[in-house]
Amino acid sequence: MLSYEAFFIIIMVSVLGPLIGLLILIFYNLMEKEVYLLEMENRRIYLEKELDKSEYIQLTQQIHPHFLFNTLNSLLSLARLRKTDQLINSFEHLVLYFRYKYQPKKQLHPLNEEIEHTRHYLAIQQMRYGSRFEITWEIDPVLTRAVAPPYLLQTLVENVFKHAIEEMEDKILIQIRLQQVTKENQSFVELRVKDNGPGFQHNPLKQENDSGGEGIGLFNINKRLKLLFHDQVSIDIPTGRHQNGGLVVVTWPLVFQDFSDPKRVLKEGDPL
Repeated sequence: MLSYEAFFIIIMVSVLGPLIGLLILIFYNLMEKEVYLLEMENRRIYLEKELDKSEYIQLTQQIHPHFLFNTLNSLLSLARLRKTDQLINSFEHLVLYFRYKYQPKKQLHPLNEEIEHTRHYLAIQQMRYGSRFEITWEIDPVLTRAVAPPYLLQTLVENVFKHAIEEMEDKILIQIRLQQVTKENQSFVELRVKDNGPGFQHNPLKQENDSGGEGIGLFNINKRLKLLFHDQVSIDIPTGRHQNGGLVVVTWPLVFQDFSDPKRVLKEGDPL
């Protein structure tokens, strides 16, 4: 015969057992749902990063329209004029220019590579325009190992040739300045490209659905920098009739290349 205590325990187990099992099942379902939500969130973040990467690559590939055809026409003219030395020199710059262009690139690379690439671009343009333009450089040597998106400087210089030199009869003066600035105790790279052309009557970054293509290079620079540095980027383009030439000022966070590990970048102050 069961005692009262044993009978009470059997009743409690019979009543509470299913209830405890139900609570465990509910808890398990909640945990499973939480894991599922975390997996979906991780998947969403991964897809967003892949989308940003794909968009970044697409924006990069949109740069340099028609440049090859103009260059080939200039090389053909040199060949017809039998200017062999100038032809060989220009062709060498063209080879180095396109070798850089079609090498695999990361989203950021050292500015010294960008500067060298831009010099090749300018040498090619010198073949086409001769003495119609003059370049002055002001480069902080420390910043040559800072990183930037590929084609940043070259796109700004290319913009001068697209929208200034064709409208000017006098010589175009292009000033390139690369310096370090501080904002709210944080270091930034400031890149200034100035010319004595007609300047900007309107800000290309504020013109939506620009079907004419004017300012597409500046738009791509802004988009690529925003993908990398978000709201820490600024692009200043003074506009109006009273502006003395064209000016574009691009600012982004100062980050250095870690040469011991090319996949790693360093912020200012980090040990090399």
